[in-house]
Amino acid sequence: MKKTGHRDFQVRYPVRMKECRDKTGEKKHRDHGKEILHMKTARTWMALLMAIVMTFACTAAFARTFGPDDSDYDDLPGITCHATVGAYDEFDKTLQVTLYADDLYEIDDLEKIGAGDRLIAGGRVYTVAEKQEDEYGDFIVKCEDGMEIVFSQAGDDKMTAQILEDDRRFMHAFAILYLPAAGNITLEDSSDPDAETPTVYSGLEEILKVKAEKEENSIGLDYYATVITLNGNMEIERIAQDFDVAQ
Repeated sequence: MKKTGHRDFQVRYPVRMKECRDKTGEKKHRDHGKEILHMKTARTWMALLMAIVMTFACTAAFARTFGPDDSDYDDLPGITCHATVGAYDEFDKTLQVTLYADDLYEIDDLEKIGAGDRLIAGGRVYTVAEKQEDEYGDFIVKCEDGMEIVFSQAGDDKMTAQILEDDRRFMHAFAILYLPAAGNITLEDSSDPDAETPTVYSGLEEILKVKAEKEENSIGLDYYATVITLNGNMEIERIAQDFDVAQ
């Protein structure tokens, strides 16, 4: 029996071979078209992604950061300031105190602040969404996280910052010190809102007992409602607490 070679197959079945070639060619062309389409789509998305990255990079590059003035250590002797009164060291006979100062800003800086800038207040970083000025000359800064901060004038060229919702002032810790108590140290306690006059405690031993009770029942001698006064020898002469800390 005569063998049928490739050439004879093409002669005997020309239509079938044409159909095979046409289908194969069509499939390859179709797959090639899909590859081109996928490559164009990928390039488009890549270009869009790069544009977004460049936009954020440019925004970050031009964003400015505004923060409060530094506190002056030269004024510590004789100072009265907000403080958190911490642990007492029996060996050194000192109290750990963290000193706080109001956040004070230059008016000139606040006049320049705008959307996208960063604002440091109370030790936290906020991103400014918008700024408004009211009829009294105060600035109201709305932040991207929803926080609203009002800046009010304090002196000729400074402004303080506080939360618009509850008037809580922004402060920052500027020193952690270990200070001895003065021989005449007193604690003026106004943490009871029903008391007409503050309760005054004298002497370190009695004050430490009151301090321990406060730390057990509330938040202790917290900086927001507690102020201390230092004498010229950098000794704690007076501790005073307002009723806010009792909440």
